Amino acid sequence: MRYISVCSGIEAASVAWAPLGWEAVAFSEIDPFPCAVLAQRFPGVPNLGDMTSADWRQFRGKIDLVVGGTPCQSFSIAGNRDGLDGASGIVREYIRLLRVVRPRVFVWENVVGALSSRRGDDFRFILGRWDDLGYSVAWRVLSAEGFGVPQARRRVYAVGYLGGWRYPASVLFEPDGVRGATACGRKDGQSVPEDDADGAREEGGIEEARRPVLVRMRQGKPGGWQRPASFRRQKPHARHGK
Repeated sequence: MRYISVCSGIEAASVAWAPLGWEAVAFSEIDPFPCAVLAQRFPGVPNLGDMTSADWRQFRGKIDLVVGGTPCQSFSIAGNRDGLDGASGIVREYIRLLRVVRPRVFVWENVVGALSSRRGDDFRFILGRWDDLGYSVAWRVLSAEGFGVPQARRRVYAVGYLGGWRYPASVLFEPDGVRGATACGRKDGQSVPEDDADGAREEGGIEEARRPVLVRMRQGKPGGWQRPASFRRQKPHARHGK
């Protein structure tokens, strides 16, 4: 599996995937300290720097997967909630990367506030662009505490695939504990802490309130996606692909 990692940081993804034998083809990072770490730990992998100016055409048809957690500042309730008009709007560059490179699979990570930003409209926009590119997408909110980390750090993870929805669903879905499952370390009936909800209870947001673990999926349509006339009137959490 050959992959590109953007907003790479110190490359947690590469550390996790190394035992699988997956190959990092290129990174995209601009902060000096992470860049120094990447240069020392991965000397054979080029760091293309700013993803907004990178020329991705050289990788078209040569990459299996793209991974990245784009800036979260204007999605997060800790920020000014400017959504796509703020720093988090760089997700458009992530979408451009997918359009140019056309990987079979992508993985995207962000704060849970991405689901409720502008009452869910920002995430609807992102989903629409993935649809346009033909990706079927599953997304789920996971907390670090469920993976051995002593921290309730909740993030949304989206997996996209150029094909049917079953592949991305198989990555994030589990046979037991799908919608409404209780997160590890939280007793049944215990509410999500105010500083952990990250905008979940905003009316109209895509995330359902007080659901610590969420899974969703939608079917992409190769060749383009047509927005149905009733799209805005549908309940966001009920949108499943046909």
